[in-house]
Amino acid sequence: MRIFLSLLAILPVIMAIPALAQGANDAVVTSAGPDAVEVSIYRNPNADPESPLELDYLQGFALVTETREVNLPAGPVTLRFEGVASGILPQSALVRGIGIEEKNRDARLLSQRGLLDAFTGQRVTIRRTNPATGEVTTESGTIRSDPDRVILQTEAGFESLYCTGLDQTLLFPSVPSGLTAKPTLSVVMGNQPGGRMQVTLTYLASNFDWQANYVAELNSAGNRIDLLGWMTMASADDTSFVNASANAIAGTVNRVDDDRNGAGSSPSGRQDISFNCWPYGTTTSGLGRARYGAIPPPPPPPPPASAPIAMRMESAADEFIVVTGTRVAKREELGDLKLYRIPFPVTVAAKSQKQVAFLSKKQVEGEIIYRSTFSDSSDEGDIERLFVIQNEEKSGLGEPLPSGQFTFFQRVLGLRQLVGEASMDDKAVGEEIELMLGGASNVTIDHDYGDKEGKNWDSHVVTVKNANAFPVTFEVRFDPNDEETLKKFKGRTFRKNGRIIWRATVPANGERKLRYRSYDVKED
Repeated sequence: MRIFLSLLAILPVIMAIPALAQGANDAVVTSAGPDAVEVSIYRNPNADPESPLELDYLQGFALVTETREVNLPAGPVTLRFEGVASGILPQSALVRGIGIEEKNRDARLLSQRGLLDAFTGQRVTIRRTNPATGEVTTESGTIRSDPDRVILQTEAGFESLYCTGLDQTLLFPSVPSGLTAKPTLSVVMGNQPGGRMQVTLTYLASNFDWQANYVAELNSAGNRIDLLGWMTMASADDTSFVNASANAIAGTVNRVDDDRNGAGSSPSGRQDISFNCWPYGTTTSGLGRARYGAIPPPPPPPPPASAPIAMRMESAADEFIVVTGTRVAKREELGDLKLYRIPFPVTVAAKSQKQVAFLSKKQVEGEIIYRSTFSDSSDEGDIERLFVIQNEEKSGLGEPLPSGQFTFFQRVLGLRQLVGEASMDDKAVGEEIELMLGGASNVTIDHDYGDKEGKNWDSHVVTVKNANAFPVTFEVRFDPNDEETLKKFKGRTFRKNGRIIWRATVPANGERKLRYRSYDVKED
């Protein structure tokens, strides 16, 4: 017996594709795709606004509504909806326009695993390319495989097709009955009169998500921003929806946490093939395709090239005047949720991301504040630099803001420079928005005990120094637990969210001092 080990993945190629087999007495009608489709994407309710979207791990979902025109013969009919989302949750499907008795999710997609399973024990053709000469040869063989490896029997013996450096491709003679190239949902109808029908299919699908990204350009004084908000919509699904009406839903929707797709299965119903090569420690074990013992399936066609998100967002900041009202998503109320409707058709492409503007505001008033928090009467924290906005119409905003990431730019000598990045939870109208820009390098704070003390109190002096060529606003926040012990502030203070806060303007290249006393509290 001759055993050949190979490295390259098997690329299934179909030489002839006959129609799927049907029962002789079955009336089957196939709708190849929707005539019109609307996709509403809901965010992952547990998403961290600081984390970017990852196509390999999208935890949001979509509500898809498809409209299809079909011609039905009279009598019992099985209607197949091809081209639904591969992550469809069949139990959520709602069909209007026809009466149905049964729903089926046709999970056996045309895939490497499906072809190998279907053709185990049958003859196929293997095509080899000599990497040195480029010569192509073909040979007939029979697939002899178990669930975790592929063995091919040819006239030369038995051959393992996944652990050598040869370029090899399996050619299959047909598409096995029961396999479909598109995700499909089928419904069974009883006796009906037939005719041309308009059918509406609505369902939930996993593997979608969206996130808000904001670009803010500070003016030279640091007290106003031009703000542009982008919806970054992502789909990890295998299906593309072309010329779709698309929406993004902001807010939190409660969902039952269960295994909707079955343990160990992918949302599309496919199972990955994992190949293990032996011996592992060879001169080729560092190659990317076999390094971890798993060979990926053939890659999908590459998507159109696009600039990285950060670059696209920066480019967007250059184009504030170009983003017109007709290109910005419109906000609508959906109960306690917010619906952002894109006013023009878009393609929600498979395994891709898309950005659409949903907010454009100019000259939004705000303020840069430097802040340090005292965890007790004498322990100052790091200095934070924040941009603070009152989300009100009089400030130039007054819009509900979905959680997301902010990127701040400011022009210096005519060039736009990055000055900070921040993240934000959902903010309603009327709330204060605090966006962390980073630490401070030219502003310092120092705490000392004063030169006076009493029987049950100590004096304190806080000194804030500003080395900038411009004045800054500085805040000292004291821990609420110190409320009973801190008194005699020689400086204006106020209370906010249970904290004592001292705020002062520190002049350029100057300093400000805060004096106060801390008292011992007698315990009962």
